[in-house]
Amino acid sequence: MGGFGRDLRVAVRSLLRRPGFTAVAVLTVALGIGANTAVFTLVDGVLLRPLPLPDADELVSLQALGRDGQDELPQSAGLHFVYRDHARTLESVAMFTPSSANLVRDGEPERILGQVATPSFFTTLGVPAARGRTFTEEEGRPGGAEVIVLSDGLWRNSFGADPGVIGTTVDLNGTTREIVGVMPPDFGYPDRQARFWTPLVLDEAQAPVASFFAQGVARMAEGETVAGVQTELADILGRLTDFLPGDPGAEFLLNVQIRPRVLALKDALVGDVSRTLWILLGTVAFVLLIACANVANLLLVRAEGRQRELALRVAVGAGRWQVLRGFTAESVVLAVVGGVLGLAIAALAIRVTAAFIPSDLPRMDEVGLDLRVLGFTALLAAAAALFFSLFPLVRYGTDDLSGQLREGGARGATGGRERHRLRNGLVVTQVALALMLLVGSGLMFRSFLALRSVDPGFATSGVLTARLSVPPGEIEGWQETEAFFSAVQSRLEQRAGVVSVGWGSAVPLVGGGVSFGGISVEDHPRGPDELPIFAAIPRVGEGYLEALGVELVEGRLFQAGDGADGTRSAMVSRNFAEEWWPDSSPIGRGVSFGGPDADWYRIVGVVDDVRQYGLDQDAPQMVYFPMIVSQGEELATVRNRDIIVRVQGDPLAFVPVLREEIRAVNGRIPIANPRTMDEVFATSTARTSFTMGMLGVASGIALLLGLVGIYGVISYVVSQRTREIGVRMALGASAPSVRGMVLRQGLLLAGVGVAVGLLAAAAMSRVMESVLFGVSAMDPVTYLGVAAALVVVAAAASWIPALRAAGVDPSHALRAE
Repeated sequence: MGGFGRDLRVAVRSLLRRPGFTAVAVLTVALGIGANTAVFTLVDGVLLRPLPLPDADELVSLQALGRDGQDELPQSAGLHFVYRDHARTLESVAMFTPSSANLVRDGEPERILGQVATPSFFTTLGVPAARGRTFTEEEGRPGGAEVIVLSDGLWRNSFGADPGVIGTTVDLNGTTREIVGVMPPDFGYPDRQARFWTPLVLDEAQAPVASFFAQGVARMAEGETVAGVQTELADILGRLTDFLPGDPGAEFLLNVQIRPRVLALKDALVGDVSRTLWILLGTVAFVLLIACANVANLLLVRAEGRQRELALRVAVGAGRWQVLRGFTAESVVLAVVGGVLGLAIAALAIRVTAAFIPSDLPRMDEVGLDLRVLGFTALLAAAAALFFSLFPLVRYGTDDLSGQLREGGARGATGGRERHRLRNGLVVTQVALALMLLVGSGLMFRSFLALRSVDPGFATSGVLTARLSVPPGEIEGWQETEAFFSAVQSRLEQRAGVVSVGWGSAVPLVGGGVSFGGISVEDHPRGPDELPIFAAIPRVGEGYLEALGVELVEGRLFQAGDGADGTRSAMVSRNFAEEWWPDSSPIGRGVSFGGPDADWYRIVGVVDDVRQYGLDQDAPQMVYFPMIVSQGEELATVRNRDIIVRVQGDPLAFVPVLREEIRAVNGRIPIANPRTMDEVFATSTARTSFTMGMLGVASGIALLLGLVGIYGVISYVVSQRTREIGVRMALGASAPSVRGMVLRQGLLLAGVGVAVGLLAAAAMSRVMESVLFGVSAMDPVTYLGVAAALVVVAAAASWIPALRAAGVDPSHALRAE
């Protein structure tokens, strides 16, 4: 160890004498390690870490699939009770759904996010309250006490971390609720955005089995597996009518071929983002390989420039392993310094990247530098040092080291072709890897352009949207609720700069608030063996489609009096009309969404298709119903709405006006999440944009390193062949011919690298398929464009050394030799 310590000190002094070489090598290593550390931090926090819940590997998500997998469904209250009573593979089951509420403190309303959950939610997840308690079973039944559990953040920020808060009351949605508990600071599923929990009240005797509205979660019994739970639940669903005899919902689910979908809770939370993150980690791994190849090339050049020094050391008695140990020491120093700098680059990259990470990326609150990440960085640095050390070992690891050095010295600057084989191979590897990354980046760029060019079915510019909720505790009857919304709309329409105003149950591209369910069509009655007609069912009011700029295809849009309290009217999307009335007009036809005995709503208009669930998903068939509908013998309206305001000028500048007008009608109703539709559109492309940006940065670094690699090798070759070039020119070779000779060598290396890279990119194209949109993973335009661009870059990198070679003075070159 003492001998290697001396080698390290010598290596440090030697590297400090060559600051240019050292700076380039350290920065190259740091870029490779920093990129890998930054992306690994994301992968570790999102994918690799277990959920911060007790025995998290025992937790599963309960979902359902209908119509042979066409419909992905959450959980229904009826299935919740069936699983609770009959699934032996499950120890406990729970349901929860996101919620939001108006919290009024000191007369000031605030819209906060929370969750409504069954009393079994906390026990299933295995997390008790930090203060007080969670819900009792009675509080989850009709007539139970109105209680609330606070998050640690809400308790600290709104209640001053008062330890006496348990047992006090709070005004939530106009209802007085007793605070019974406070959760631990690190609790939250699926994230920590929930600031409160209230009981999900279910009537077991009347729990609908076919109404899917909440997320299901369960803890497996001891020794059970996800596959075992899946098998048992499939058997239960196949015999659902045995457990619920005479229930039409159970018969309906059998008709639509319902089957369970059981996932490990972490897998359900992560979803399809895992493929994107693994692709990014693989991408930056290629960047590290390119960086290591670059540094290895630099070290080989440096070693060959020190042949006289090495020959002298061997002549005075240094052994082969002593010489190689010196190379290893230099590799270790470069890797350690590069690793430390790479860690700093990673920390900076994580901070910068956080501003661009899509909002739907899960578990981001668990991402950060820690001992696991430090260990990963140390492992990368060790791997890099080992990689650097291999090439001097290959080059000088022969038994006859002194003979090899004498041979290298005798061959001087006109050494044979075998001396350049390692360097050329490293450059070809860099070019091939760079091309693979550039192809991936190019495909993502074309996907992004394809996504941005998609017509969403509405006009985004100049539109403001915000969420409002009117709980029964604030305004009780549906008429009074409708009067509130009408008053706000009327006041806004009178403000200067307002073009149109409307209300809807949800905004496009977001999806939440728009149910997807069975529709009955009057002139297409369903046979006993036929599946129901499924469509998205938005609820919209007068002015909503006008404010969004959705095109009217036929008939008219909703107007005053079109609800269940007047003329029962409906509208359908173009694709729904083409599906069911391809050769006739749907105007005047009847549709309903409440079963065979429900009221028929007459179609008054056909509107253009709208991509309700995202730009990357086809526009669903949609049937629009008015805000006021009949529920049994009573009428009801939508209490949770998105307002759409089309204005002249900047929509965000209208937010204070919106708040003012709502406050003028009812000062206890806050607005939530004000944003423009341009922002909504950008959010829908955020994940593709993020992936494209990350791949773009990685491929840019790879291209730069490949450029440096080609330039370095060609420059070195020119310097080593100065005497040969001088002889050629003395014998009559022209400057253009010398330039051509050097350029051909550079382009030959690039050509081989491009060919290898194209084959490798094609072989790995299937990896990219799942993250692309509107472009093939084998898109010829991308492949040929990237290949041509890389050849041009290689020619540019070879041009300067070629000019230098063409400017060699034969007399000076021969004298120098």
